[in-house]
Amino acid sequence: MAPAGLQFGHGSFYGDYRERRQVGDLALAELRPTVPEHEVETHTHDDAHFLLLLDGNYLSSARGMPAVCNTRALVLNPPGTTHRDCFRGLDGRFFTLSIPAALWRSATEQRALPGHALQLSLSGLVQATGLWRELRGWDSASPLVIEAGVEALFDAAALAQRVQHRDGPAWLERAREQLHDDCIHTPRLSALACTADVHPVYFARAFRRRYGCSPGEYLRHCRMERAIGLLHDRHTSLAEVAAACGFVDQSHFTHAFRRRYRCTPAQYRALA
Repeated sequence: MAPAGLQFGHGSFYGDYRERRQVGDLALAELRPTVPEHEVETHTHDDAHFLLLLDGNYLSSARGMPAVCNTRALVLNPPGTTHRDCFRGLDGRFFTLSIPAALWRSATEQRALPGHALQLSLSGLVQATGLWRELRGWDSASPLVIEAGVEALFDAAALAQRVQHRDGPAWLERAREQLHDDCIHTPRLSALACTADVHPVYFARAFRRRYGCSPGEYLRHCRMERAIGLLHDRHTSLAEVAAACGFVDQSHFTHAFRRRYRCTPAQYRALA
């Protein structure tokens, strides 16, 4: 059980710890809720943590989250987050990855991370699911996998931060939205630049500076995001997912997914 009071220390939560591991000062845990909704007080978390909702009806104030979430979701709560997030009922499960202060400071020196609680992308969701899988099947290589996985989660949070804050040029945001909304088709760089009325070289540099990746890398990210969403619908076959997301075929999709997430789409679907 998390300690009573309004201030939660590193790795402390309302819940019953079913699995726990430490990798240095990183704390991983799978928990079940034990405190009824009406008994949960507003509380503050000293350190940052990622929370992966596995099962149950979860009430969250994080940006991007519905008022009550009942599907798999990933939230980043930065240091000092104050909220009253909780489960509606006690039939839930969640995975947490608590980040020590020194690691958070180092991560923020390398990339801009959100200063508020935020739901992360589906790609981050797959990464976090992989870390939960490591917790459940721990072996001697797991600590190294966890450390690398945390960096991938930081990158996902940084991209979410950049996309959410639309303070860049309007023409650049329109180009990003075009790639996001029509990710099946692959535009030429010259066509994107022409639409934005800038030189292709300038466009490519501005895009990478703003979003931390090239237009092509972002297009692949969008295709994978769409594919992950479709994987949650078990009535859609893997071949149909591949065709709907711009992959050449199911084999191409499986290879790209495994290279990025260290598991196949079928394996992730089984976990999700």
